[in-house]
Amino acid sequence: MQLDNWNLEYLKIVSELGLNIEEDIHSAKELESILLTNRPFRSQNFLDRLNQLLKQPNLIVGSGPSLETDLNSFKQHFNLVNLVTIAVDGSCSLFRQLQIIPNILVTDLDGEWSAIRWAISHGAITLIHAHGDNEYLIKRFFEDNENLSEKTNVWGTTQNMLTTKLFNFGGFTDGDRAIFLSFHFQSPLIGLMGFDFGEIIGKYSTLNPTITKDPIKKRKKFKIALSLLAAYYHDHKGVRFNLTSSGEEIPGFPRLSLQEFKTELIEWNKTQSKEESPKH
Repeated sequence: MQLDNWNLEYLKIVSELGLNIEEDIHSAKELESILLTNRPFRSQNFLDRLNQLLKQPNLIVGSGPSLETDLNSFKQHFNLVNLVTIAVDGSCSLFRQLQIIPNILVTDLDGEWSAIRWAISHGAITLIHAHGDNEYLIKRFFEDNENLSEKTNVWGTTQNMLTTKLFNFGGFTDGDRAIFLSFHFQSPLIGLMGFDFGEIIGKYSTLNPTITKDPIKKRKKFKIALSLLAAYYHDHKGVRFNLTSSGEEIPGFPRLSLQEFKTELIEWNKTQSKEESPKH
């Protein structure tokens, strides 16, 4: 998403949800300060790593109620070697249970911190998001895990309009920010799982015992995420599918079974092999 477009959407969201822009900015500055204190940072190197990963097909895994059934089934029938996995916040806990190390983790620290630590320590490129409601979580997380601020696979994102060294790829919730991350790098093939967007909040969204989520506000955020995807999915030039076995329809992401998605992956890999084969 172009930042000019995001800034307009952000102001609408601020108005709708009564967000405090100054608190968003302060939280972003806090995260930036923590991440820059103990290490030099070259943003281009980090972007290059993301670009290399996201030029491959990817599976973005949310924390909806369908997650457990779907990801278990996926693990049984798929070879994940040629598929980049993006864990969205709380879904990282199930990744850890299944011993699948995600390639990328997108989180605002609402998820289970032990799972987030596990992912970072195993090399997952981790984007920690700063917003006005989680500054205290950012401080506590890095106070409890000082060594993680030095990890070169950890950086931050922001939703405000201030120019900082944090990234802003667009999107509002962890889930749609992960999708807009893939859009930004024009991933050729995207599959969504655990994106129910329904009335029921999945248990992997509520594993952090220190956080109580307002279900009404959560559903409002779901609607905002869906509206953003409806408005901007055309910017993505690749193909997109919704592999979630239940829940709402997602604009720009037609439903596909796991077996059909497997066929799409096989065909994509065949095409790549032909393109990469030596020309005679």
